[in-house]
Amino acid sequence: MVAGKEGCPCTNEAAALSSLTERSCEVASTGEPGVLFKMGGYCVPISYGSSKCLLHDLHNDPACFVDGDDIIPPYCFRPFCYVDADVCARESNERVYRSDYFNIDSGVDVFYSYSTCNSTCDDWLGAVDGKVEPVNLGQITIKANIPRYVLPMMYKRDPISNEILNVMGSEYYDNSVPYEGVYPSFAEKIMKFSQGDIKNITYTHRSKVSSDLHPTSSFTAAVQDIQDGLVDMSVGPFWITGERLLMSAFTVPIVYDKVFLVIPKPGADEGFMKQVSKVLQPFTYKLWGLVISIIAVSGLLSVWFADRPKARADHWPRLRRKKMRRKKRAYMRLAVDSILEMGTFFCSAGVGLDPGSNLSNKLLMFGFGFFILITVSSYVANLAAFLTRKTLEGSVTSIDGAIARGWKICAHPVFVKDLELAWPNGKFVFSEAGTEFYGVLDDYINGKCKALAIGWEDTSMDRSFLDRLCENELVYTDSMFHETPIAFPIRQGLAAGFSHWMLQAKRNHNLVLQAVKDEFATESACNVHFSAENIETSDYDPIDVEHMALPIILFIVCSSLAIIGHLCERRDMKRGRSSLFAVHSQLQLVVDEPSHIPRALRMGGRISFGKGRRSTTDSSFRSKEDDDDDEMYPGIHGTQTLVMEEQNSGSSNFIYKKDDDVEMPPSIHDLEVEEEDDSFHSIGRPHFQTGRSIGFF
Repeated sequence: MVAGKEGCPCTNEAAALSSLTERSCEVASTGEPGVLFKMGGYCVPISYGSSKCLLHDLHNDPACFVDGDDIIPPYCFRPFCYVDADVCARESNERVYRSDYFNIDSGVDVFYSYSTCNSTCDDWLGAVDGKVEPVNLGQITIKANIPRYVLPMMYKRDPISNEILNVMGSEYYDNSVPYEGVYPSFAEKIMKFSQGDIKNITYTHRSKVSSDLHPTSSFTAAVQDIQDGLVDMSVGPFWITGERLLMSAFTVPIVYDKVFLVIPKPGADEGFMKQVSKVLQPFTYKLWGLVISIIAVSGLLSVWFADRPKARADHWPRLRRKKMRRKKRAYMRLAVDSILEMGTFFCSAGVGLDPGSNLSNKLLMFGFGFFILITVSSYVANLAAFLTRKTLEGSVTSIDGAIARGWKICAHPVFVKDLELAWPNGKFVFSEAGTEFYGVLDDYINGKCKALAIGWEDTSMDRSFLDRLCENELVYTDSMFHETPIAFPIRQGLAAGFSHWMLQAKRNHNLVLQAVKDEFATESACNVHFSAENIETSDYDPIDVEHMALPIILFIVCSSLAIIGHLCERRDMKRGRSSLFAVHSQLQLVVDEPSHIPRALRMGGRISFGKGRRSTTDSSFRSKEDDDDDEMYPGIHGTQTLVMEEQNSGSSNFIYKKDDDVEMPPSIHDLEVEEEDDSFHSIGRPHFQTGRSIGFF
């Protein structure tokens, strides 16, 4: 789209318009923010008049919205844009005017120009003075040229065989052979609905010299004939481009053409590695990484929760000078075992929980179990769909993908500036054959590119072109490069009148281009559209991290509570106090605890006994009168022997000795001790029983 002539380019005044907060409004038709103009008091979008030469008034001025046979002011069909007055005055000869919509004291100085858009301001200035002339073409006969044959848009028949011609020959320059097709028929219908204001439209060929001036585009060559005064108008699907707008005026847009990415038809890849990779596809790689991290964290926390803090030396008088240090290799072995165990839990969709485990570990397993429940359920629910779908072999279905891979893209030369501006990193090959999109396709066939940028309006009904796409196994994608309006280039003095009758035919007779195209419907021998079955749709969207927010949050909460509880337990044990987060969270509602036992002695040291036996589990003592001296407390593992030395005073000393024939459980293998006098010190809370072996948990 043209942005003004060199030396007087269009400017973007959206920021200036939006600064008028006291005049802000909302455009009724679109809901976008706008600004109130003083004249008429209507609301226009803040993009009004900015950046490009457009028919800004036609789409925003209420005076241009008329019904029936009311007169549409000619200025509605005049393109203009806002410009920098100083730049235009210094570097060009274009006429520039200050907008009367904004007072001098408003702080906004906005200037516009019609001439930089190859238009005239006479109609607008006349409307400002209250002079609106009727749009009257005076029963004119319009001479129009046709740039080339495009089936079924515009073509001729062979004078002898009456066969539809696709290639131009001598008959193209024979004005006695009539034109047929969608666009000549559309123009004829407008003439019919003009009530005689357009008397006739005669058709001719473009001049040969115009092709010499514009060898890469027959359509631009046809516009050159209008500028040279050879014809009044051109009929066909003409894009409104900057170059052409400087050569001729245009009617109101007929339709908007879209330029799509055309690629080689993707095939299904059923290779072994593709099939194997489908197992991972229900989750994104980011989510898989998070799952593995949670498994690892759960395993490491489980090892940590099973560890015990170093007991304070003052609780063990005989062992105050013992030195303890952790075995790194033992810790690594325990960590690997625990992570593998958590991985097994995850794959089996469940957790194994020891009823005697501590409260911290139970909290951890609760959060991990809920995470497993949601994760495995989501994975299984989506797995079948991913396993059975077909994978596209090395396919690129978007412009971004093609550019990212460095593909060269063949395109029409008329889009040079637009494509290079919109896709600065793209590698484009612009056809120089002068045969429109046929030349673009030929460049692809000759190996100059790996994809194409093809306009839909020009080619969607061209059976010959579509067949060539089929032969080369090419398909249109939904990825759009560019959208541009299509209109008839026409002499300046006729633009308003012809556009008026176009709008009247649409409003009063429902005349639209698609209705005429339906009369010339054609089908290709194959499907040139990229099959929706192969497109990544929402049915195959992988599950991502945000979809698993709830189980992840619950796991984090439970893990945090478990860590806090474990830290509290370690702190209390180091201080010689009992903890809510006991090593064994066993249900014991009633404890027979003699009050005469000092608290400090519950952790070891010298204990005085009377008659009868006394034992302690964890941090409480209970009297026990039984004769079964060989019975151990449930769950106690014999790892060390506590020998009671009887004293004459009735007191007993507890001395630790090794049980060499008992294998130490993994939970205490993480210690290495320096021995003295055949005794050693371990961590963990002891379970006392006089004359018995004791265990650590």
